[in-house]
Amino acid sequence: MTPRKELFLAVKDALNGIEGIEYVDIFRKQFNYPNETVLNYWTSALIRFRSIEYETMTEQFLEGEVKLDVILYCKEGWIEQYNNELMEIDLLDAIAEKLQFLKGIQFKPIQLLREGIEDESWDNTEIKLTESVVAYHQLFSTTIYHQLKQRYQYQSLKNIN
Repeated sequence: MTPRKELFLAVKDALNGIEGIEYVDIFRKQFNYPNETVLNYWTSALIRFRSIEYETMTEQFLEGEVKLDVILYCKEGWIEQYNNELMEIDLLDAIAEKLQFLKGIQFKPIQLLREGIEDESWDNTEIKLTESVVAYHQLFSTTIYHQLKQRYQYQSLKNIN
């Protein structure tokens, strides 16, 4: 399994454990062109890999700094059904709590870098929200380790003629 896939699955499993989040997936611009599948959920958390900056190490290893977003989408008015105006804040806190210091075999503990509501300050033109959806961002960072396929085969000196 690649480090990126391990990281995605670990984050997805952690987010699926949060009560109140109904849909967790990788970011594919689902809310730019909403269909009935996405619109059936009141709260959704989408995971987006922003960038991975690699450095080449010895022994065919790569070390990379990963930045990933967790974008919490909420429909306008959904908290009215729970009579709790602070439920979105509770969900954001639960996401931060579940992901902060989460670690895996091929990645170091995750750290929260930044959070806020979707607006121009995120320099993000990929997300076009409808009037009935609000998006909250949380930006996380971690270091991953990836071993590449060996370029050379080891041979015994006895076999060389």
